[in-house]
Amino acid sequence: MNTDTLKIFITVAQAGSISSAAQQLGYAQSNISTKVQQLEAALNTQLFHRTNRGIHLTATGQQLFDQAIQIVQLTEKAIADIQHPHEVRGQLRIGTLQTAASTFLPPILSAYHQHYADVNLTIQTGTTLANAQRVANYQLDGAIIGGQVSDHALTCLPLMQESLCLITANSTNTDITQQPMLVFPVGCAYRQTLTRWRDAQQLPIPQPIEFDYLNAIIASVSAGLGISILPQRVVQPYLDAGAIRAETLPDAFSTLPISFIYRTDAVMAPPLECFIKQIKSF
Repeated sequence: MNTDTLKIFITVAQAGSISSAAQQLGYAQSNISTKVQQLEAALNTQLFHRTNRGIHLTATGQQLFDQAIQIVQLTEKAIADIQHPHEVRGQLRIGTLQTAASTFLPPILSAYHQHYADVNLTIQTGTTLANAQRVANYQLDGAIIGGQVSDHALTCLPLMQESLCLITANSTNTDITQQPMLVFPVGCAYRQTLTRWRDAQQLPIPQPIEFDYLNAIIASVSAGLGISILPQRVVQPYLDAGAIRAETLPDAFSTLPISFIYRTDAVMAPPLECFIKQIKSF
C-alpha cells in the first residue's frame, strides 16, 4: 500500500462510484476497480458496499478513509517541508457562499494570491449545508458559511455579523405577505432566515422558487416574481439604482453570523494556515 493507492481509495469514496473516480483521476475504470480490489485483498476486508446506485463505505472503510486522509496530508506536508522549506505551495480548496464571493472574499483572495502565488487555489460556491458537508468529507479544506454548525468535527472561526434585508419589487402595490419566496437550495442560511421570519409573522410558508444563481434571484425580485432575504451589501447597488426596495426586518432576523470552518483534525498545511491568517486580518 502506498499514498497513490490511498489517493485512489479516497477519490472513490468521495465520488461515490468507480466511474466518477476514474473520470476525475483520468484513469481507466478497470484500473480503478483493480486497485480497490487489490487494497481490499491486502487488508482482507470489504471497504465498500456496492449497489445499483453506486458504492459507499463500510464501517471498516470509513475507518480507513479517515486515517488515509491523515496519512496523505501528512505525507504531502512532509515532502513540501523538505523540498520547499521556506515556500508556501500546494493545493487549497475553499468553499464559499455566493454572496461572500461577490462582496468581501475577492480582496482576501487577491491579497492571498499576491503573497502565495505558488498555491493552486480553487474556489467553490455552495450553500452553508453543502459547504459544511464538503469540509467534513475532506472535499474542501475550509469554507465560508452563514449561521452556525454543531458538528464537533468542524472548527468554526467567527468572521463578522452580516446585515440582512428583505427585498421586494420596487412597487407600491406589492403585498409581501402574498409573495413567493425566491431562495437558494435547501441548506442556505438566508433561506432559513426568510422561512423563520414568515413563521414569526404567522404567515403561511409557500412552496419556494429555487435558484442557484444570486443575480437571478435579485433580477426576479426586481421583476415582481417574489421576495427574498439577502445581505445588505449585496443588494445595496440595486437599491441605490431603484431596481428593488428593502423592508426593515425585526432585530431577530436582521443579521447573520458569517464564519470560516475547517476540520478540527486537519493537518494544518501551510496553504490553509496562511489562508486562515489572511482571513483573520480582514
